[in-house]
Order: sequence, then structure tokens, then C-alpha cells
Amino acid sequence: MDQNAEKNEKLESSYDENPYISKTYYHTQPEKLKSNLRLLDFISPDLKNAKVLEIGCSFGGNIIPFAIENPDATVVGVDLSKVQVDEGNKIIDFLGLKNIRIYHKNILDYNEHFEQFDYIICHGVFSWVDENVQKGILKFIKKHLTKNGLAMISYNTYPGWKSLEVSKDAMKFRNRMLAKQNKDVTGKNQIAYGKGILEFLDEYSGLNKRIKDNFAYVGQKNDYYLLHEYFEVYNTPFYIYDFNELLETEGLSHVVDSYLQKSFPFLSNEILDKIENDCQNDYIGKEQYYDYLTDCQFRSSIITHTDNIKDINISRNIKIDSIKALNYRGFYVKNEEGKYVIGEDKEVVESEKKALFLETVAKHYPNTVTVEDLEKELGDKLTTVEICEILLVLIYQRKIEVYNDKLTVNKEEKIKISDKYRKYVEYFAETKFPVISSYGLSGINDLGLDLLRANVFLLFDGTRTDDYIVEILKAKHARDEIKVDNTDSKAVETILKEYVATMRTIIEENFLNKWTTHD
Repeated sequence: MDQNAEKNEKLESSYDENPYISKTYYHTQPEKLKSNLRLLDFISPDLKNAKVLEIGCSFGGNIIPFAIENPDATVVGVDLSKVQVDEGNKIIDFLGLKNIRIYHKNILDYNEHFEQFDYIICHGVFSWVDENVQKGILKFIKKHLTKNGLAMISYNTYPGWKSLEVSKDAMKFRNRMLAKQNKDVTGKNQIAYGKGILEFLDEYSGLNKRIKDNFAYVGQKNDYYLLHEYFEVYNTPFYIYDFNELLETEGLSHVVDSYLQKSFPFLSNEILDKIENDCQNDYIGKEQYYDYLTDCQFRSSIITHTDNIKDINISRNIKIDSIKALNYRGFYVKNEEGKYVIGEDKEVVESEKKALFLETVAKHYPNTVTVEDLEKELGDKLTTVEICEILLVLIYQRKIEVYNDKLTVNKEEKIKISDKYRKYVEYFAETKFPVISSYGLSGINDLGLDLLRANVFLLFDGTRTDDYIVEILKAKHARDEIKVDNTDSKAVETILKEYVATMRTIIEENFLNKWTTHD
């Protein structure tokens, strides 16, 4: 057996023995890829009947929500781990899905079903395989991607990974040293020993603050992540400029990062002018400058055929008509001072115009709005340009949801989970240790469906009011079947009412949707 084959066999067995929980990643979803490119004036294939492939699909957690949402689409997954593929197909069968199947197969050997795919997802794979497989993936994408199709490849990125490699090397050094002392440094022991040196270095290191922070950052990661990120056979970061040159050898090109702010970061005009002076029309060169400035360590490149680049507006100057072509929704709340606070960074909104914009969008939630809707309501207070400027910043910051089609939610007294989602919820209601995570509409929100929450969701079957569901839960509480945290002195009934109201909101946000194609 040659050295690469041996390494690849080790890679396959590591995922069989130490599988991840299979999550849904919004930045990889066709919905996200399509809307990003729509902003840049490029029309990729319709989602409802799209052919989608994921390379390295694990249990299928990343593509199952798309298959549920789009029953007329065709979804295929391939993965090296037979353990994960077999279990994933059991889940698919339980869900009763006919439009998705996953296969135990190396992508280099894939030769069945569809010659062409509209969307190809390759998340958490490219940096973690050898050079021959990387080239094989690109050749496959070139051959099997439809003319106006999109692919997404994620990979570790320099310069940010330069400092993280110090942590990786330190952990591997300690394991190598302890192995010479006949210590067992296999399996979970290698993680424990590796974390040990990071804790030591974090506490006593005299290195610069960035390196010290990286020791602490890596040391806090869970064991699954550390094993597959820092102890795998392969981990190859790329500079974006080098990565795109590799793409171009196969007639492919990076268009934009799925996280738009990586391609269009908020920088001063002075910095942008200097980069523009150096790079001129070389947009990849600009992104390489941005990565140096931000110490970027991970990218999710949206890719298409190089022939399409001439038809794409890869520019900060997003056209108003392009922003108008999409649909938006967001729910925003005020702090004790009466000001909106948005995003994980808890940005306090000081601008009156931006606050008015947020209030108007939130008023329609969970329905989407268009620029035209906002113009009708805010036309005497905000210009179209101001509306679009606010929208674009929120999109870049990931502080508003973006959809290709209009979404309408029918509010009713007795709500019912959409039939197409019911089996998905039942999986979490019946599975103590699920191997896929629970994500809602378009893979945006992790619903955290445990046994209790999923079973409460199922009570919303169209025959019960919220008050009736509260009574059911009160009876369960009286029988000690559920526990209620009453430490804040609230009555049990009040707590249960708030809980049911929260469950209703989550269902309305994710499981009652009705799409309308937006022309």
C-alpha cells in the first residue's frame, strides 16, 4: 500500500471511529449561495427543483433540511465513512424523504446518477485531504457543475492559520515526546495530552498576546473538533490568491466569500484607495490584502465557471435593483434605554433612521419584506438609497435574514406544524442522542430540539389552542413528568405560558412557511 493510500485509509477510519454531530451550516446552503450571487447580478438555478450534491456529507445533517424544504429538488451526498452514511440513510428513511440519498463513496470514484449539479457543497473537506484528492474535487466540480451553477468550498486560510499552527505543533510535539516515554498517546489520550501543553503555555508563556490568545482559543475547543482539525493526517491552509490560482487551472474561479464581509470588509476609504491603487481590477488581489489586514483563518469560497466571471458584478457598488430583487426579515428588540440592540456583538443602534428601519422590518416578522414594501412605509422618512444602504450593511454583518423568495406566515389560533416538517421534529422527539442537529428554515437557526422541546412542538397539531397546550403541560408537571425552574418566584402556569408562547414563535418562524416566487 502506498503512503497516500495508507493515509487516506487512516482518514476514513478516523471519521468512522470519531464522528461529528452532523450540523447544518447556513453559509453552505444553496439559499445563501444563490442570494449572495443575486446581489452581484448573477442568476443561478432555481432552488425548488435544483440538483444538489454535498461532498463529505457525514450523516446528512447539512442537506436534509434543504431536501425537506424543497421536495421537488434532488439531493445527493457522498462520504468516506460507511458508519455515518448507513445511519444517515436510516434517518432519511425515517423522515420518509424520497428526494435525497447519501452514498459511501470517494468523490473520485463517483460515477452514477446525475451528470450535472446546480449546487455543489464541499464543507470541511478540502484542507483535510491530500493534494491529489483536492485536484480531483476541482476536476469533478468543473465536469459536473451546470453552466450557471455554484459550488462552495471551505478551507483553512493563511495568514490566520499561521499562528494557530503553533498550537497544533505544540500539541503534536508533546505527544511525540511522551510516546518516547512509552505513554499511550492514541485516541482521546492525544487530545488530553495536547490540551495539557496548551494550558501550560497559556498560563506561563511570555510570547506575544496574539499567540497566547491562540493557545487559549484552541484549548477551549471540544475534543471532536480538536481531533479532526489538529490531529488529522492532513490540514492544508491556503492563501486566497493561491487557492484561486489552483481553481483557475481547472477553469473555475472564486467569486465571493459566503460571508460577504470577508470579500467586502468595512475599511476606511484611505485603506481601500491604497488597495485599489495596487490591485486595480484584480478582485482576488484585493481579497488577499483584506485577509492580511484581518488575519483571516477560514474561508467559504463561492465558486463558478471562470467563463461566468464577466457576467458578475464583483464590486462594492451593489446595484439598487439587485437589492430590490431579494426578500428580507429580522426581529429586533430594544434595551432598557429604548434603543435597538442587534447581533451577537450587541451593537446599540444610535441612528434614528436605522432604528426606524429596524422597527418597520420587525413589525412584519416572521414575514419577509422587500425594498418596495419598505419604500411604501418609509418613503417620507427614508430615501430608497438610505433603505438600501442600511440593508446592505445588515446583510454584510449577518444581522438580517435574506431569502430569494417571499415568505408569508399565516397566523392562526390553532397552529399546526407543516406536514413536511413533522417527521423531522418526530426524529428529535424519539431520539435521545441524535446524530444530526436541528435547524429551522434554510438552515439559519439552531432550534436545539431535545426530547422535551420536540415533543412540545408536536402538540401544535392544529387541534389545540396555546391555553390547551399549557393545561397539558401543567398536568405533566403535576405528575413530575417535566420539571419547571421556579427559582424566580414566577408561578408555574406563568412560566409554562411563556414557554408555550416561545414554542409558538419558533414554529411560526420555521415550520409554517409559505413561499411565493419573487419576480
